Amino acid sequence: MGFLGLFIAILIGYLMGSIPFGYIVGKAHGIDITKQGSGSTGTTNALRLLGKKAAILVLLGDFLKGFFAPFVAAFALKFLGQSEIQMSFLVYVLACLSALIGHVKSCWIGFKGGKAVATGVGTLFALDWRVGLITAIIWALTVYISKYSSLGALIAVPLSPIFMYYFKIGNAGQWIYVGYCILGAAYIIYKHQANISRLLSGTEPKVGQKTN
Repeated sequence: MGFLGLFIAILIGYLMGSIPFGYIVGKAHGIDITKQGSGSTGTTNALRLLGKKAAILVLLGDFLKGFFAPFVAAFALKFLGQSEIQMSFLVYVLACLSALIGHVKSCWIGFKGGKAVATGVGTLFALDWRVGLITAIIWALTVYISKYSSLGALIAVPLSPIFMYYFKIGNAGQWIYVGYCILGAAYIIYKHQANISRLLSGTEPKVGQKTN
């Protein structure tokens, strides 16, 4: 597999992931979302600062960029004459992982961003819709019961490698996909360190709760 093809997949994944939908929607409302609330460009901060309709737009945008990242990367490789690797499992996974990094460290807004939960779920849907759906349901149920968005992510995302293993067992690329889920989950958990501390101390804001 050529280095150029892998580099292109990483670059496209990163650029797609770095599209700052939260920042764009916030600016449309006259608010710099990176400077208010938690400073995150994700759905939870958008909900607190901008309201439900704007938060839904942010959620969909972040989800879709994660979902389409591997497919756009594969299409670009085919268009550029890299057809021998455009369907490679590694290409898909590298594009997905780069999309997560792009969301968290967007080059368009000073390498700021969100915590990649919606984007991460989007990538899971791209790799296996069943894994994405189960992960999303667990997240939604946890948030509905606890009212903590971060807790939903911290419970649902680490389970994704188990689901991916179950659905991909015996299939080609099984361990590449599982490895991605492990790395992606670890990265998302790492970005939630402050949330974990607040959850343990009882100071984590609930969904929709205003922050100072």
